Amino acid sequence: MNNFINKLYKKIHIIQNIYLKNKFLIKRKTYAMEGEDLEIVKILKNIKNGFYVDAGGYHPLDRNNTYLLYKNNWRGINIDLSEFSIDLFNFIRPDDININVAVSNNDDYVTFFYQKKLSQLTTIKKNIANQRMQGLIKEQKIKSNKLTTILNNSKYKNRKIDFLNIDIEGADFEALKSLDFEIYRPKLVCVEIYDENIDNSNINIFLKDLNYTRIWSATFSHLYTDNFINFN
Repeated sequence: MNNFINKLYKKIHIIQNIYLKNKFLIKRKTYAMEGEDLEIVKILKNIKNGFYVDAGGYHPLDRNNTYLLYKNNWRGINIDLSEFSIDLFNFIRPDDININVAVSNNDDYVTFFYQKKLSQLTTIKKNIANQRMQGLIKEQKIKSNKLTTILNNSKYKNRKIDFLNIDIEGADFEALKSLDFEIYRPKLVCVEIYDENIDNSNINIFLKDLNYTRIWSATFSHLYTDNFINFN
């Protein structure tokens, strides 16, 4: 009986979050924070039925960089620290693989820091939590995997990524380093960089050394294309 009540409560919570708190049933031009998805779709317009990986997906629709691709028959893997976020992905995007783990450069267990079940401010970096969170900060242990490990254990093993999105609150560089670029080399990467000097940031230098070029920037999100791919 308790199990039934818990499942019912979870469904009500999901429906409330998607349909009552937010006007997600209204058709929208963009679902991303700053129109990143419009640029992404434009760059990848010639790729049909593509494959994305979204590390730090947060929400299946709201402030999401891959939902427009999903609507265009792309499919992929969504990863988030929040179990509730993954419940939402399973409800709205059941054709994707949705995984509740942390992404880091080690296959291990880590502590993550959060305040609400659904929040963009969820991180495995204590210093980031202390800087950006106000009030009570909660802690929880969670399994952590490299991106390569996650991909190797999925049906997309050895398939190159068409679009990689990384937004994991301060651990973005570690996530990038956890991917085997020889096997899974993405055509397009969207990653957050908070450094004042983007050109000298670890992420920019890392991607530049791998023959990627930054072609578009929002406030914190930056798009990098593979120099070896012709997108025309």
